[in-house]
Amino acid sequence: MSLRPRLASLVLTACALAGSARAQGPVQLALMGEVDRTGGARIEVDVTFLARDGQSATASVALFLAERTSAADLGVLLERRLAAAGLRVLNTGSGLPRPVTCLFVEDVLSVGLRLGHGLRATLTLGEDRAESVRLLAPYDARLDAELRVTASTWMPHERRHARVEYQARLEAAAPPVKIADQLAAASTRVGWSGEIQGHEVWRPGATAAGGAVGAVNFDLQTQGDWRLEVALAPRTQVR
Repeated sequence: MSLRPRLASLVLTACALAGSARAQGPVQLALMGEVDRTGGARIEVDVTFLARDGQSATASVALFLAERTSAADLGVLLERRLAAAGLRVLNTGSGLPRPVTCLFVEDVLSVGLRLGHGLRATLTLGEDRAESVRLLAPYDARLDAELRVTASTWMPHERRHARVEYQARLEAAAPPVKIADQLAAASTRVGWSGEIQGHEVWRPGATAAGGAVGAVNFDLQTQGDWRLEVALAPRTQVR
């Protein structure tokens, strides 16, 4: 099955506005761990971006990795595959023995990640807020997860940066509609409003706890192969 239909609801708004939106990013992808599943495991990475011709394009890396493939190995592969597709990407850990491999990717409209089996990642929108978030349950390693979300906010009256954060415990057996409801409920408890779209997608508000959201980090902690999909809010909108 093609990966693109699963991203359709996530990137619809971003793709529609791609012609008028300014360049996005950077997005930081921090990779950790190594494949610990005997015989290997499958991963998926999809990045929809604003190409040089002003249109949206999607670079997809979906493959089966051998056991003991490290985050550093995956980082090198992603850097080359994404660059070949036309993305501007920097791997700061290329060739270095670091526990975390960081990729900085420019002009991103949305990201979809399915890792697990010993590999995991954090996704940070360095200069943009998230327009939509969707989590799909694992289908191979069916293990629970915890999503930690941290947003950087600007308090206009106090003229300072602040932060708002929450955690949501997610059950592997839960349907997408329950997962989206859990994200919305957890964010509301810390003063970050939002809404549910299409029963599966959480659309976080532009403000949280009195401040304007300007950047956000997603830390999905699990050994399961959950899929995280995040679309960036177009910069033609109020950030």
